[in-house]
Amino acid sequence: MLATITPSGSDSHLTMSIKNTGAVTITLELIPFRATVDDNGTPKRIDEEADFLVYPAQSAIEPGKEQAVQIRYIGEPALTEARMYGVRISQLPVSAPGYTAAANAGSTASDVKVSFNFLSHIIVSPVAAKAAITIQETAREPNGDLVLRITNSGNGIAVLNASEFTLTDSTGKTMTLAADDLHFGDFSAFMPNQTRRATVSAKKLAGLVGMITPKLTVQ
Repeated sequence: MLATITPSGSDSHLTMSIKNTGAVTITLELIPFRATVDDNGTPKRIDEEADFLVYPAQSAIEPGKEQAVQIRYIGEPALTEARMYGVRISQLPVSAPGYTAAANAGSTASDVKVSFNFLSHIIVSPVAAKAAITIQETAREPNGDLVLRITNSGNGIAVLNASEFTLTDSTGKTMTLAADDLHFGDFSAFMPNQTRRATVSAKKLAGLVGMITPKLTVQ
């Protein structure tokens, strides 16, 4: 899940609904975090309870039931740049399906525990904040890969996982690529005033010749 809220006012909170579709009661712990991403596209998530209020922070949900969770931003209300946060939903470990203590009595085998973790990201953005994305070719690798420079010069966050990239060669021939065809790290969100390197493999460029002009359409 990816949601956007404002740092103040009536849109500074949201409600998350969690449904237990399994056959046993699950116990969940919800921990807010602050997310950043470096220039190599590697994300870092640090627990952050000062800026976010999550209620309830722990919950036991019976099979077929739903739990509504209130999430509210309580940090700096006058942000000049968008920030990314999130909530980690962690299921406390339960015995693996089919495991019973009686069936394993006297066995030396260990009780196998399983659990699930989910990450929900939240952009906290001032109403007027906008991303401003530019893209340009910078080089060709010896193996023919195309090297691009993608810059977000705005104060908003751009999420490129659903974007389209159009490449036009020196003859006017064009090719459209999806975000998955580019390699720009493990996180598709570009933070304010961030520049990152991206590459397109040579095999994706088959049929294009000469100088390539890239164009990005943010969805």
